[in-house]
Amino acid sequence: MENNYSKGMVAGYYRLSVEDGSLEMESNSISSQRLLVKKYIASHKEFEGYGFCEFYDDGYSGTTMDRPGIQKLLAGIKDNKIQCVIVKDISRFSRDYIELGTYMEQVFPFMQVRFIAITDHYDSNGPAGSVGMDIAFKSLLSDFYCKDVSDKVKSSLEARKKQGKYATGSVPFGYMKNKDNPQELLIVQEEAEVIKRIFSLSLEGNNLTKICKILNDGGVKTPLEYKNARKKQDRKELMQGHKYWQPAVARTILTNETYTGSMVYNKSEQAGVGQKKKILKPRSEWKVFPGHHAAIIDMETFDKVQGKFFHRKETGRTPFSYPLKGKVYCAYCNRCLRVTKLSGGRLSLYCANRKLKSGSQCIQKPIGNEWLESVVLKEIQLQLGKLKDLDIIMKGTSTGCKGINVKEKTLLEKLEQDTGKLIQEKADNLEEYHKGLITKEELLARRDSITGQIEERKKQQKELEEKVCQGMEELQKKQKEYSKWSAYYSLDVLSREMAEAFISKVVIDNQKNISIFWMFSRE
Repeated sequence: MENNYSKGMVAGYYRLSVEDGSLEMESNSISSQRLLVKKYIASHKEFEGYGFCEFYDDGYSGTTMDRPGIQKLLAGIKDNKIQCVIVKDISRFSRDYIELGTYMEQVFPFMQVRFIAITDHYDSNGPAGSVGMDIAFKSLLSDFYCKDVSDKVKSSLEARKKQGKYATGSVPFGYMKNKDNPQELLIVQEEAEVIKRIFSLSLEGNNLTKICKILNDGGVKTPLEYKNARKKQDRKELMQGHKYWQPAVARTILTNETYTGSMVYNKSEQAGVGQKKKILKPRSEWKVFPGHHAAIIDMETFDKVQGKFFHRKETGRTPFSYPLKGKVYCAYCNRCLRVTKLSGGRLSLYCANRKLKSGSQCIQKPIGNEWLESVVLKEIQLQLGKLKDLDIIMKGTSTGCKGINVKEKTLLEKLEQDTGKLIQEKADNLEEYHKGLITKEELLARRDSITGQIEERKKQQKELEEKVCQGMEELQKKQKEYSKWSAYYSLDVLSREMAEAFISKVVIDNQKNISIFWMFSRE
């Protein structure tokens, strides 16, 4: 959800892991945590006047900090926008004992961020502000619990696979799970014909690029399109044009032993508990269960094709590093251009899709990286020239802002004076009542009227103070951005740092027309 930050922000953080149950967005568990946190804030007057924002992760393990919600929360803390974090219990924030200790004992104290775990009765501002033995022990148990659950899940899946049961979530292209028995794979005939054709084309001597070109020219649907047709999904990837067969997809099909009727597992392992990254194991460690399901490709054909992929020498290529890496795109297929090294160390950019279909509009001729960098540098220098004019604007804005502040300060002083007069009038009315000059009913009526006026002036005063504060924060933000950009005035060579600061994306076509999308917008 979107959050509007203000000075003195309190953040509520909620997490629901896979083991906790339903993964529906805004699930009951998330709602329960939100209700508890809001109730806690409402019952503690010390939070009155503070802004409030929320972050949550639904379906993420607490053993890793690689969660979108927690990363947004930490970004807010890093930018000094959040001064207090409240969670239901410590395990919601993290189940990693080492990671948790780092944040509670080092990061939060350094950033002067208050941390509250409601059901654990922990408050870093309280008398037991440091992590006590009970909290540390509970965190350690949570860490052990996650590792134990992870090991048990792995053992269970391993046992089912050894029994010949298909216990993998995803199903390879060409197969589908039997609705009556999810552990059984059935052939999808139309997709199987495509797989057979790919193997046949490979045996005829076609390389991966040529195979993809033949499929694309023939209008053969991609695996993603077939999957979408079967499940009737509106995938975001399919809303884009230029859906081509890619060499990597063809290679995956040609090296997948599943098509011989064997169930292959133990191919990879998680880098760590709760982490998404997987490490591919050596082929000798893979487990193969032959005859598990109906084959699409016979073993003889499969073995003949494998010689093309597993008996080649490693090229030992090293990735290139250059300022515009990952930022230049083809204007026709919107694919990031690849780079190749020419003689003399020069780099050339090209669109990998240009050979994947006859009559492709994609960039046909390589683009010289040196030429492109010079063009982009000139455009950046042009923007910097405009930013020089911004220097005068910034100074004028600063002066104008100071003038506004003087005006608003005068209004604030008048409001304070008016409030003082009303308070005095309230006291005078009470004195008149004691002297018998006015009745009790008149006193109460006047008091209610004056109280309303005082509240109205206090409200106006608060709004003015917030306006002044927001104006100054916005000015400081613009001045900070301007200072960052102005540091590049004297540079005449495009660097990676400069590209990161200015360039979001560069789009180029066959006529070398260039469109640059900037990291900033000039209003």
